[in-house]
Amino acid sequence: MLAARDQHYRPPPARRVCAGFSEPARPIRGKARVDWELAATTALLRDAAYTEEIGKRLLVAIGELAQVAGWVTSDAGHHAEAERYYLAGMRAAHAGGDVAGAANNLSSLAYQVANVGDAREAVTLAKSAYAGARSAATQTTKALLAERVAWAEAQVGDVTAAERALGTVEEQFERRQPADDPIWVYWLDEGEIDIMAGRVWTQLRRPLRAVPILEKATAGYSDETGRETALYLTWLAESLLQANEVERAAEAATRALRLSRKAGSSRVAERLRFLRTKLAKFPGVPEVDSFESEASASV
Repeated sequence: MLAARDQHYRPPPARRVCAGFSEPARPIRGKARVDWELAATTALLRDAAYTEEIGKRLLVAIGELAQVAGWVTSDAGHHAEAERYYLAGMRAAHAGGDVAGAANNLSSLAYQVANVGDAREAVTLAKSAYAGARSAATQTTKALLAERVAWAEAQVGDVTAAERALGTVEEQFERRQPADDPIWVYWLDEGEIDIMAGRVWTQLRRPLRAVPILEKATAGYSDETGRETALYLTWLAESLLQANEVERAAEAATRALRLSRKAGSSRVAERLRFLRTKLAKFPGVPEVDSFESEASASV
């Protein structure tokens, strides 16, 4: 999640267990912040004296932070390091009795593998995460886990299985009880679910299904969420290309390109390179030429 979805980072409440550590002298952001939180919590687990209950809370916190660290690291393109974070987070969450947190780490790894590795392996990992947490996870959490099953199935090209997983996402999300949800699933809402559905249909080359979903969903995102908006616009652009709407695809790609300059995301950069290759097949179209001019200046 993210995503999907592609998730956003804020320190989880579990960070309160780090109260014995002083804040760093300078404010730090992004991966550096997550790494600091993770190191501080791990140091407490290793060095402090605490009750069994506090020990479990520390392990759960480590699981949560490792998942966020993995997600941020994966987005930066460091996939081997991200895998180590996810596996460490899964082990910590299991040891702390947090079945859903362990599943979140495993399904996050499945999402990465679906994007950069063996899609069939990703399906196995994603389904294992969902099955393992089925009896312990909240409905919102199960919707998130099912999203990653849908994405892996789409990468394999299994239309029936992907559509079935998307149906599970909707079914579970409709039954959600937000008060019961873990903090790390806070970002999953109707808009994010629509984005994933649109991406799945784009991956499956079903533009008639993807375009309306993505147009509606991306309209709800502003330039303030630069990285997410840019990434989602690249999927809209791809689905428009599949529908032979070249001019509109180039316009969406151009907006994504402009937003990407402050995003610092290797994933967004990769998607834009993909679109640049696709749009290069349509020289002379004014919107395409404009996109290519801006993209060339950004290299």
